[in-house]
Amino acid sequence: MVEKGNSIRETALKNADINLGKACNNRCLFCANGEPTKEERRWARAEHVEREMDRHRQEGAESVGFLGGEPTLYPHLERIIAHARKVGFQRISICTNASRLADRERLERFLDAGLTRVAVSIHSHLEAVEDGITRRRGSFAEKVKALRNLVAMKARGRLPDGLSLNTVLHGKNVDSLDAFVRFMQRLGVGNIRFNFIRPSHLAEKSRAWIPPLDRVTEAIRRLLVLNESSLHMQLNFADIPLCKLPWEVLANRNLLHKYVGENWDLATEVTHVRRQPSWDAPAGVMRFNWQQRRQEFKNHPAGCAGCVLRGSCEGVWQKYLDLYGSSEFGTGPALVEACLP
Repeated sequence: MVEKGNSIRETALKNADINLGKACNNRCLFCANGEPTKEERRWARAEHVEREMDRHRQEGAESVGFLGGEPTLYPHLERIIAHARKVGFQRISICTNASRLADRERLERFLDAGLTRVAVSIHSHLEAVEDGITRRRGSFAEKVKALRNLVAMKARGRLPDGLSLNTVLHGKNVDSLDAFVRFMQRLGVGNIRFNFIRPSHLAEKSRAWIPPLDRVTEAIRRLLVLNESSLHMQLNFADIPLCKLPWEVLANRNLLHKYVGENWDLATEVTHVRRQPSWDAPAGVMRFNWQQRRQEFKNHPAGCAGCVLRGSCEGVWQKYLDLYGSSEFGTGPALVEACLP
């Protein structure tokens, strides 16, 4: 359990994420969607989304999230949020780049419909870096304005399930995480999830964007010392092999629970709804469990075989191993100490 309004109520909550389509107003360099096709950019029909929500609700889901692309572009977002509330979802969220939430009236319409949580994708506190990532000038300024709107709404109790940042940890921000976190704290943000970059799209083979994990370890260590001593924010880190977390975290059960992002993940079933039934499901619907699907993109090097953390560690992005190799991971007996810097 964690404080309501800052993070999830409890990880046992069953969640359904529904992808509405991959149309977006940004073109992020490392977006896992890559360059969506015309068909992928088509929006799902609202009635199909509502049908999926009904199914998930009947199967016991209490939380629903809407993904894209960029869900705030979806022309029926208010309608499906209202439907989610009508059928009894307790937690209704969107994962957004937030540019369109710079319009306070638009944000309030979503909240009036029943939205209870917003996760904002932002990856730098520097305008030039963020606009370079999104490849759209002005996106950083829009996001900052949106965050101010969201913080104000949260202070009024209008985001009962919280506001968080969904930040990719990459080569352009890894050495300035403290400055990033301080900047966001000044805006009023108190909850940040850092996800180690999944090598994809234009950044797939770029060492400039994909930092070595030993560098990440030291950056996290510096940030956690700062957070424990003075900031006291809700921070967690995901998609990082456990052996690449600071030893101080691994050796402390409370810190391990607090800072390992996967500990806070809801059990999530994902639905992609396409306008045309071009996939194997008859209604143009593809469903999968996100925790299981994520494992398809990861691997454990041979050196991990004897690690004491092997059973609870998701491993490493395979494309990271393609880029850097596996020599940094333990060999022989391969207890976790063999991997630590």
